[in-house]
Amino acid sequence: MKLRAVALSGVALLAVLPLTAGTASAAAKCDAAKICGWAQPNFGGQVSYSSDVSPGCDSVGEAARSVSNQSEYRVTFYSDSGCYGEHFDLTPDHYSAKTPWPVRSIAIWGG
Repeated sequence: MKLRAVALSGVALLAVLPLTAGTASAAAKCDAAKICGWAQPNFGGQVSYSSDVSPGCDSVGEAARSVSNQSEYRVTFYSDSGCYGEHFDLTPDHYSAKTPWPVRSIAIWGG
């Protein structure tokens, strides 16, 4: 019985390992103090970097399908330009590998 429990624990650990590898990979693709967006889910396609990370609302060039917030600010990602529409927040050092809709604008909070 103990052997079976140990074997099942090992299988569970192996199932989790590929998921944790993505965390370091996403952060490595977006430079420190930047907010990044990719044209495709899972950090695929063309990457765009924020040129100015300061509080306020900004439209993004090409709509992003995955995003990373490596800045020191909380960032809200919006489905429409002008910081309108559906939205979600990312705190510093977090990312979304697949946004629920194309991101078209961001609001950077803080000061």
